[in-house]
Amino acid sequence: MTDTALQQKRLVAAVIDIAVGVGIAFAVVLLTLVAGFVLGFASSTAAAYAGRLFNLIGALALLAYVLGRDVLFEGRSLGKKTQDLKVLGASGALVTLEESARRNALFGLGSALGVIAATLQLFPCLGDVVTCLLTPLWALGIFASFAAAIVEIVMIVQDPAGIRFGDRFARTKVVRA
Repeated sequence: MTDTALQQKRLVAAVIDIAVGVGIAFAVVLLTLVAGFVLGFASSTAAAYAGRLFNLIGALALLAYVLGRDVLFEGRSLGKKTQDLKVLGASGALVTLEESARRNALFGLGSALGVIAATLQLFPCLGDVVTCLLTPLWALGIFASFAAAIVEIVMIVQDPAGIRFGDRFARTKVVRA
């Protein structure tokens, strides 16, 4: 039997969680630009490395949010909190960090490649070359993450129990809080 109300709440929660991830990425880009502008007056080398460091911190923050968002508010991402939902693990207890990471691994592909690229950019010259070569792969990872989100949303809607691939992989389920 399909729980349409639960599925609708999950879809709204997913949209909110995607918006939070995009907001984190936007904030990091903005912070990097501002830091580069301010530090550019002092030293172009300092501005370049500050920008690279902010990119790494931002990529790590985005990856941490994507993988660990379901443990932030006692089994609830920000989206799930607003929709009064929570994620339970295989044992029936609140989801663990490991289960949350497994559940959201598909969405973290682009962010993980972003972390690799941002880390390599900390190394002058060689890091820039390798990062440049990784850019198409990173873009493909971001595309794959968005495609996975669409597939997962379709699964939530079409599966009578509203279970998506990430829930099956991590053996988790979303319930009303």
